[in-house]
Amino acid sequence: MRYSLKSKAIALIIVLALLLSALSIFVSVRFVSDIIRDNYETESARLSQTAANVVDAEALARLKDETKKIYDSIPADERVSSDDWGSDAFNKYVSHFEALAGTDDYKKVHSQLRQIQDANDVDCIYAVFVDADTEAFIYLVDAAEEDPCPIGCFDPVYEENRRVLEDPSVGFPTYTTNTEEYGYLATTGTPVYDSNGDVAGYTMVDISMDDIAAWQQKLTSRLVGLELLVTLLVILVSVTLVNRALVRPINQLSRAAREYSSDKDLSAHNHFSRLDIRTHDEIGDLTESMKAMEQDLNDKITRLFHTTNELSATRQEADRMNELALMDALTGVRNKRAYDNAVDELAKSLAADSLHSREFGFAVIDLNGLKQINDTYGHEKGDIAIKELCSIVCSVFSHSPVYRIGGDEFAVILKGQDLQNIDKLVDRLGSDLGKISSDDSRQPWERVSAAIGYAIYDAERDESTGNIFRRADRAMYMRKQEMKGEKDR
Repeated sequence: MRYSLKSKAIALIIVLALLLSALSIFVSVRFVSDIIRDNYETESARLSQTAANVVDAEALARLKDETKKIYDSIPADERVSSDDWGSDAFNKYVSHFEALAGTDDYKKVHSQLRQIQDANDVDCIYAVFVDADTEAFIYLVDAAEEDPCPIGCFDPVYEENRRVLEDPSVGFPTYTTNTEEYGYLATTGTPVYDSNGDVAGYTMVDISMDDIAAWQQKLTSRLVGLELLVTLLVILVSVTLVNRALVRPINQLSRAAREYSSDKDLSAHNHFSRLDIRTHDEIGDLTESMKAMEQDLNDKITRLFHTTNELSATRQEADRMNELALMDALTGVRNKRAYDNAVDELAKSLAADSLHSREFGFAVIDLNGLKQINDTYGHEKGDIAIKELCSIVCSVFSHSPVYRIGGDEFAVILKGQDLQNIDKLVDRLGSDLGKISSDDSRQPWERVSAAIGYAIYDAERDESTGNIFRRADRAMYMRKQEMKGEKDR
């Protein structure tokens, strides 16, 4: 059977129109939605880590311990999960934990989570802990403004997160869920460690991605409608205008569509807007529709980049908050958490058997008489004494990081020039403190004195960084005893 050129042209144009329209729809929707989803998941992980760094780990640990005591005291058949939310049995169950919501620890953690949630316009930030025996994660604090999960409420640990039952340190790596109750969410849970190095709980972040699904559905509907329109227009034009005047503009449109689908540039596209087709018929209308679609997609891409910039600003703010979490509020030097991080890095360097990593030591400085100053003149004067000593220590050990690791105790990780000249620096510290303590023009709380001890890494004696610190701390204690003896004489 023979087919006319007109029939062949119509059939070919219909096939091409359908294929190109479907490809354009698939590439456009998949490409943009993937970028948005990746950004949402990255932001969920970053905000969860920020919350873990900011939240008071000790308060969370105490709240967890009290919650677990009550949870363990309730018979298993009386524990009601959030699946029965709002039921009498559920309300009776969570009433066991109501008193904990009025504690200072709960209020403190709630305030910290709410500040992060409000600053980042996130849907929900909350803290939980995992009970491995019952394979459940139990809510401690929920900062949501509407329908927060009450303390003690629990859900089963989902299949994708069961590793946390065996290894609490893995937390809840970013995962997405799409449920009728909560919608399309990107969720991350980061472990919070207390001062003993144990997992006190997890800071969870839920970021809603429902707008992605809604936008994708809306875009798909528009593109499908446009595809039908394209097919109809092509058929009508093919029936009446199978000639060069018709073929040329259709070829131009097909070329622009191919370029659009194959262009890997993430910026705005203008393949259709560059076309100059003025046929004043359905092909002209088709051209304008494609230009409108292209402009619509360009607008969405522009908003996407704007969202990306906002996420970048949020990440910078998270980095700033992380820096504040490593700073001692009173003196401005690094705090105990920063010290622990630095010691961990030293331990890793030693484990790697790096020759350069062996050249370090610890100095421990302890303020004398802080309790007497606090008792006699008040804690404000005690704070002045601590800051005075910190200023002197930083001045003397100007090439090494200084940490406040206790109320009146400072540590210095000795490296470089300070390590090479440690004896001179110890003498200088003693001399500077001696001048201050004998300066009658100063107030009593300003005439500070302190004991110092130090230890340098010795491969034959030191199996760990902890051993070096203990030698330095012991030397400081012996010096403190000597100073007491000298004072008594």
